[in-house]
This record gives sequence, structure tokens and C-alpha cells, in this order.
Amino acid sequence: MKVSLVGLNNCGKTSICSVAFGQKKAEDTQSLNPTIFYEVRHYPFLGFQIGIFDFGGQEDHRKEYLEKPELFAGTDILIPVVDLHDPKNFENAKKYFKEILDIFNQSNKKPKIFLLFHKCDTKNYQKELIDANIRQARNIFLDLFVEFDFNFIFTSIFEQNDLRKIFRDILLSSHANLKINIQKMEKDLQEIKTSIIITDILGNILIHNVQNVGSGFILRQDLRDFLNSCNNIREKIFTSDSANFKGKNDDGKEIEIYIFKYIISVIIMKSRDLDVNSHDKVAILLNNVRLLADLIVSTNFN
Repeated sequence: MKVSLVGLNNCGKTSICSVAFGQKKAEDTQSLNPTIFYEVRHYPFLGFQIGIFDFGGQEDHRKEYLEKPELFAGTDILIPVVDLHDPKNFENAKKYFKEILDIFNQSNKKPKIFLLFHKCDTKNYQKELIDANIRQARNIFLDLFVEFDFNFIFTSIFEQNDLRKIFRDILLSSHANLKINIQKMEKDLQEIKTSIIITDILGNILIHNVQNVGSGFILRQDLRDFLNSCNNIREKIFTSDSANFKGKNDDGKEIEIYIFKYIISVIIMKSRDLDVNSHDKVAILLNNVRLLADLIVSTNFN
């Protein structure tokens, strides 16, 4: 899957990628250098190979992209990014986006489009100004994409968990059954009174109800190491596509890892025995994850 991020310089494209996929915190993005021409980052996600194309936004780069429309060939998802802190350049961004859309219209191949109204936070920016800029941006940009499969989203690198879920749903947008199942499990998880993390086998977080679980998509290092060790045992010793592992200390703290179909995992951390209601809900959740794993495998092989 090819995902193309486009926008003017300093609109936040590289920061978005770094926070959502690269284990950086929002404050770490201040030191990022401008993207030269474009950069490609590859991320395995639920067995899919995702290519994120981050197109630098400097004017000379934009001109070169438009002179080489083949750079956008094969784009499955186009993500135009609008900087809500820079309203004086809204019209320039609109012109650039329109020229990119013309390339897709001429090729008769239209990607899904997710327009990000970015920097919607009020950190170092007055709420009244953000509200005014949002109204202006909606008036300028929304009509531009009506001929495409299009949605718009408000984003901020300071809302890392929300940004992770936004990109999770964007990456799953071509797989409606997967997206619906994961979103349903996310709701079910809110009713379970124990700590649970559901990831793919590489540690990309899908859903969780745990504080400080990781950065963006990436599970924190200690849990990722444990998951990797369990997966190696599953593969090399058990030689099966699924397995579960359990550890417990003298104080009654317990951790369980379930691996389903070599592609998805559930990490359960308990500080005490579950009540009957929570135990039943965990059992239902595990069965739903098992069915989700089957669906992911069938999707990848179709």
C-alpha cells in the first residue's frame, strides 16, 4: 500500500510520521530537518506492507513533483496536510492540492483521500484564532475533493494516542471488515477491568486500555522484547501458528500473552484475579481476536 503525504513546507508532515510511526514525542519534533525532495518509510502493519511517501513541501520540490507525475503513480491513499497555524498560505496549499488532483484525474486513478486539518491544538496558539482558521479552512478546502472518496480529520501531534488511532483507521480504510471488527473490540475493551493491549506480532499497537503503553504505534521496549521472545518460542519450539504464555510472581501479579495465527497478539496484565463478569468478557474478547486473526490472514492471501 502506497500512502502519499503532501502539503506546503512546515505544515507538519514529517512530524506526523515521526509521532505516529517513529517513537518520537511531540516535543522531539522541533529538531527535525525539512524533508529534501521526498522520503519513503516502510512499515509492516498487520501483515500488510505500508509505504509512507513524505513529499517535502518546499516550492522547488513541489514544482518538480508536478513535472514528474509518475512520482504519484500507485498511490492508494493521499493525505493532504493543511497547517491551521498558517492561514495566509491556505490558498497556496489549495492550488498545490488541485494540481495534484489534476494528475490523478488525468490518469483516471483516484486514491482515497484523507485531508488533515493539522495543528488543531491550542498549545502556543489562541483558541479563538484556531476556531477562525478552521472555519476559513473548511470553506476553502472541502469543495476541492468532492469528486474523490474523501474524508477530513482534525489532528495534532500533541494527541499521540488519537493520532495513532487515526492512522490505524486510515491504513485499514480499504479493509472495512477489519476496521469494523477492531473498532468494536475497542468499545468492548472499555468494559473490561484489567489491562489489555492488542498488537500485531511486530508490536504495532491496535487497541489498549493501558497508560504509557508505547509511542504512537510502537509498543514500549520491554513488552516488545517479551512479545518477540514468546513469538520465537511459538515458531521454533512449538512450531504452531498460535500459542499462549503466562508469568506470575509471588504477589499475584500476572501477565499473559496470546498469539493468534502468527500475526496478532493479546497482552493481559492482572494485579488480582478477575471477577466472573470480567473473566467472561476477556474470554469473549480473545475469541473475537482469534476470529480477527483468521480474517486478517484471509485478507492478506486474497
